[in-house]
Order: sequence, then structure tokens, then C-alpha cells
Amino acid sequence: MDEFDENGWAHVHHAAYNGYYKSVSRFIKSREDQLELETQDGQQLTPFLLACMNGHADTVQLLAEELGANLKAKDRKLFGAVELAALKDHIGVLEYLLKLDSPDLEVWKNLIRGLSVSDLETSCAKALVELTSEGNSDHLESFLNAGGVQALLGLLKNSLSSVESNIFALSVLLNLVEDERGKEQLSKSKAVPPIILQLTDTPRDVYLPATRLLEALAYNDDNKEATVNNGGIESLVRLLQHTEDEEVVESALSTLRVLSISNSEVQATVGSNNEIWNSLVSLLTTVKNKHVLAAVAKTVGAIVKGNMANQNAFVAKNGVQPLMELMRLRSRECQFASVEGIHALAEGNESNQRIVTEHGCVMMLMRLLKRSRAADLRTLTAGALWAIAGEKNVQRRSIAAEIGINLLIEFLSENLPQSLHFIGSEALGVLAEGVRNKRDEIAQANGVMPLVRLLGKSNTPAYIILSVLQTLRALCLCLSFRPHIQNQDAVTREGGLKFLIRYMVQARQDIIKAEASYTLGCVCLRNSTNMKATLDHKDFSFVHILRQLYDDDEEVHLLAGAALSVFAYNNVANQRNIAVSGGVRYHSFVPFLEQKNERLATYTAFQVVVLSRIIPDEDQSLTSATGIKMLVSLLDSTTEDIQCAAANFIGGLAHSRAGIPGAIISIGTIPILGKLLTSQYETVQAAAAVALGYLSYDSIGERQLLSLCRHDPFLYEVIQFHAGKVKLSRQFVERWQHCKRIGLPPIMKKPDPFLSVGQKMVTAHFALDAEQTFTVASTNDSPVVASDGLPERKLSATTSMRTGTILRLPIA
Repeated sequence: MDEFDENGWAHVHHAAYNGYYKSVSRFIKSREDQLELETQDGQQLTPFLLACMNGHADTVQLLAEELGANLKAKDRKLFGAVELAALKDHIGVLEYLLKLDSPDLEVWKNLIRGLSVSDLETSCAKALVELTSEGNSDHLESFLNAGGVQALLGLLKNSLSSVESNIFALSVLLNLVEDERGKEQLSKSKAVPPIILQLTDTPRDVYLPATRLLEALAYNDDNKEATVNNGGIESLVRLLQHTEDEEVVESALSTLRVLSISNSEVQATVGSNNEIWNSLVSLLTTVKNKHVLAAVAKTVGAIVKGNMANQNAFVAKNGVQPLMELMRLRSRECQFASVEGIHALAEGNESNQRIVTEHGCVMMLMRLLKRSRAADLRTLTAGALWAIAGEKNVQRRSIAAEIGINLLIEFLSENLPQSLHFIGSEALGVLAEGVRNKRDEIAQANGVMPLVRLLGKSNTPAYIILSVLQTLRALCLCLSFRPHIQNQDAVTREGGLKFLIRYMVQARQDIIKAEASYTLGCVCLRNSTNMKATLDHKDFSFVHILRQLYDDDEEVHLLAGAALSVFAYNNVANQRNIAVSGGVRYHSFVPFLEQKNERLATYTAFQVVVLSRIIPDEDQSLTSATGIKMLVSLLDSTTEDIQCAAANFIGGLAHSRAGIPGAIISIGTIPILGKLLTSQYETVQAAAAVALGYLSYDSIGERQLLSLCRHDPFLYEVIQFHAGKVKLSRQFVERWQHCKRIGLPPIMKKPDPFLSVGQKMVTAHFALDAEQTFTVASTNDSPVVASDGLPERKLSATTSMRTGTILRLPIA
């Protein structure tokens, strides 16, 4: 049996090589020297090595476990069982040897060592692809501990390694990144630079897995930075030119997208590449594959999201139209990606919001929103529309109205995503305010109910709670501090009072406590039923709001002051209760009155006037005068919101308590409000008109307003349009109609507010408690009063006056 044939092989060698299991066993059991018998062909192969080389796992098992073969055996090239099995691609044998787990074999160590041997690198790398695949994840830990990652990266760095071995090495790394342990090891081993080397002048089969590896590693910020620093962005952008190979383009796009997500620095670097925008727009217009088109749109969205420079760069390359066109395709993936891209382009960018609107994007999104019943597409589309709405009240109101009240209320349904809850709440809040407010329509559609239910849900996030509180406030509080009784009652009917009190007392965030307090006050404003239910609630106390008033957060302080002022508004009993609960001090408001922040100053000015009666550390008349003067001065703001708020507060004060309207009129407020009637902002016009409507109930205010309208008859139409629906003095209307009937000609030339035709005029303002204002003609040194149609009356002043001087003179 030990005779060798012409090839130098004995019978036992043939049996082992061919996997003749029983013959091998019989040969060796009959003669033990057959177990380690080497071939005489110059290769020095034992039966065990031959069985491994030809892939007979059962024979290998027999020789290793039952017969006790030498597992350390080597052939003439010093290749052992592991290397020979790898060379012939016998993965089953290698898996058995791994399972055997013998220290004599060192499977991982030998395979990894083979990566640095030219005759073995390709075979060992190929074997490792199989041994590290998803089904062999049990081997991963031992492979990593054996230094496998470092060896693979060394192979990629080796300029002499073959293309084929690099492909297999990259495939192994792709297997590793499927597991967090492998991904972590690659990041620690600084795998990115050698991977990027594969993107330069290499075949497609190399750079395709390389880009996928970069994508998988790009979720780590350190790897993102390494990609940027090692020229990865430039290499990936170059791959976008391979438009004939859509798989490569898609892989490069995916990598660029992941790199840009959540890292503004990388995003800026990607956007600064000279070729990126031309490439992306070109792909949108030339590629036909819908899957690739969706990848392009997603990548655009990731690169431009939150980066104004990138947003503008894409728009400058005329990318909006081709991006929008994807919405027309019958592909949900393309539609989703297009909507996401438009959202990212418009978000926080007022210029782009206008541009996408001009391209007809709102119409397309609206059509998509109303045609689709899929919740995910609706969510994305509504988000894009709200991003286009931006921060401008007019645009927000327009888009909210286009969506429609019923659909917005549907957004608030419990089974829909929270992003839709937020949009629904915000949009209803916008519609509840403004000139053509929809409070009545929202009330009829039962819009309060889902809002209150969101307050009652334990898992509603804080940002939605804040939005709902603000929307409920807008629904219940009309212009010039008038209540909307129907919505107030709806809040109570749905159990909203208990939720508001609970948030006021128990909310974790102080800002939510303050918002809840303010909203609660608006729900109770001039509503005796709601007010009584609130005051009788066991958990309600003004002490909670007073504590918020002294919070370090300016916004919390402001909202707490607003809540107190609403509760105290025209309610002496509540004013007394606030005072008894601890009261307020003027010095706590002073820093806000002196603020450069106009919003803080506007709200605080209103608050000190309303609360002036219960402020013990300052004279009431001085407190009121300071607040009124501040509000009037803020009417000259350049901001729509501030002008609107100031006019609204003045309108509210105009029907608060005796003496206040006269004080407001006495400092020249009516001419200033008159100017606002021609504001470019309709909301400002409405607030000013309503304020003037309330001031028209004062006799002097009525005369001044009549004179104002005679200067410009159009102003009367504006006042009648807005204030006629709210509050407008019947006597003022009758006097205006009388002037028209008798043909009293209007003053066509608009003079300076303090000048009359042919005569320079000055104004003398009397003390607030005098409640009278007179226009004084400067005739030498003898002033006379021209009191808008009343007989002239002498003043007891002897002081010489100059034009433009404002005097405080007693009446003779």
C-alpha cells in the first residue's frame, strides 16, 4: 500500500484526495505510518493536506478528529491546511477548521497572513468574503481580534496588490460594516483614506464597493471629516459624470447624501465644489431611471437642507423646475423625493419660498396633498407646503386657507404623525388671526375639540403643546381684546380648563406653564361661566402666575404678565385677588419697558396700563401714562407684528376704563393710527381701524377722526370696512353721513398733521385727567383755541410759542 505511482502518490493519497472516506480509514488503521505519509512529487503533501486541498470536509474530519492527523503539516511551500483550502476556494473545509478551533491550525491568523503574500492574497481575501458574510456573523469577533481589519486595509494601501484582491478586500469590509462591531473597528482603524484611494483610476468593480463603504462609514462624524480631508468629495463628484453607469451614480449620490446629513461643515464643503450643482441638475434632466432620479432629489435635499448658500446655488442653476417635475411621475419614490427636496430648498429661505411659488410649486403640492390618501405622502407634502409658507403672515395664511379648515382639522387626528399635528395647529392658529379670520368657521367645524384632545394626551411633545396653547388663544381672543364666546365655550365643553390648569401648575417647562396661564386667561376673558369654573378649581391660584412673573426667562415673564393682564382686564374682582395673592411691582416691568426688543416693550406697556391700579410702588397715572406713551411710540415701528400688536393693545385699552381713551387721544394717537390705515399690511390696517373705532366713542376722538377722514375720505372706507364689523361710534357715522349730505367738501390737500391751510399750528396737550386736546393757532403771542368746529376760546398763556412746540396749558 506504500508503493508510489508514477506521480509520486500512494493509494492513501488518492483516497484522501478523492474523498474516499472508508478507504482512508482502512489504509491508515492497517498501517499507522500511512497517516503522515508525504507524496513523492516534490509537493510533500500528507493525506490530511490533500483532503483539505480538494475540499472533502468529511475526510478532513476523519483524519483530524478520529485518526489524529498532524494539523500543523506543511507542504513544500510551507502552505498548511488553511492556505491550501483557501487556494482552492473550499469554504466548507475552512468553516470546519474554524469550528474545530484547534490552536494548531490558527485559521484566522493564517488567512490574514496570506493577505500579504502575493500567491495567497487573492485567495485568502476571497475566502474571507464568505467567512465574514451575514450567515457567519459568529466568526466576526475572532476575526476582528485577530487583526483582520488592519490586514485588509494594508492590502488596500499596497500599490502592488492586484485589482481582484482589492475587490475581495472591499467586499470583506462591506460585510463587516453590516455589524456595529465591525463598523466601530473600521472607524478606529481609520479605514476611510485607503478606501478613498480606490476611487482614483480604478475599475468600476473597485469604486462601486468603495463608495458603498464610504456611505456606510459616513454616519460617523470622524469618518465624514476624514472623507473631506482626503479628497473624498471631489472623487465622489467625479463619479457623477458616469451617467452611463446608473448603479455607480446612485452609489455616489447616496454617499454624498449621508455625508451631508447632520453635518453643516461637510454640507458646506460639498456645496462649494464647483461641479456638484451642474452635475445634479444635469442628472435631473437627462437620467430616465426613476430610482436614480429619486436618489438625485434626495441628495439635493440633504445638501441644501438648512444651508442657505447651497439652497441659493441650486436655484441659481435652474434646478427648481426639473426637481418639481418629478412630482408628475407615476412613481411614489420620485414624488416623495421631490417633495422632500422642495421642502429643503424653501425652509428658512424667503427668497426661495417666493421662487418655488412663482414656479407653481404650491399648486402642484396642493394637488398632491388632496389627491393622495397615503398618510406618509400627505405628511411630507404638508411639511413642504408649510416650509414654503415661511414666517410671513400673508403667505402662511394663504397656504393655510388653500389647505382648508376641514383638512387641517383632519391633520389633528390621533392616528396621524405628530408633524401633521403641528402643522394643523399652526395653520389653524394663523387662520384664527388676521383680517379675514376664520374663528367662526373653525368653531362650526368643531376645530377646538381635537386641539383640546392633543392637550390631554400624555405623549404629546412640548413643541406641539406650545403650538396648541397659542392656537386656542388665537381662537378665543379677538382683535382689541374681545372674546369669542363660542370657542371659549367649546374649550370648556371638551374639558380644556382642567388641562390648562394642569399645565399651568404641573408642566415641567416654565414656558409651557406661562403659555397655559395666558391661554387660560383668554378662555375666561369676559366669560363669567368659564371664569367662575376656573376660580373655583381646587388647583387654580394667581400665586402660580405671579411666580412665573419673576422667572429669569424673559419670555416666561412676558407671558405671565400677559396672563395677569388678561385676568385683570376690566375685572376689578380679579385685580383685587391678584393683589391679595402677592401683587405686582412696577420695578419688575421697568427693564422690559427699556428694552430695545420691541415685542417685549409692546406687551409690557399694555400690561402696566391694565395692572396700574394694583401696582403699589408707582403712581397709577404715571404708570398708565408711561405705558400709553410707549404703545403710541411703537406704532411707528417698521415691523408688521409690532405695529399690529401696538394698535391692538391701544384698541383694547380704548374700552377698558374711564380716562384711558382720553389719555390715548391726548398725545396725538389718532393721526398716527390714521397713517396706519394705509399700511401695506392688512393686519395693521385692521388693528388701527378697530382702535380708531373704539376711540370714536370719545367726543374729542370723534372730532379728530372726522377731521382725519375729511383730509382723506378713503380712510373712512377703511375704518368702516374693519371697525364697522366690530365697534364704531354711531354718532361718528352719522356726522360723516351728514357731511356728505350737505356736500361739505373734503380737504383735498393733505397737510402736515399739525398744520391747517394757510396757518401754522401747534398742539397744546393737557394733563391726562383733563381729557381734552385743543389745537392752538399761533397768532403773534396771543394763542387762541381752534377746537374743531367749537367756538374759539382764549387761553391764559402769555408765553410766546414757536411752531411745533407742545405745551401743557390750563384752560382759562
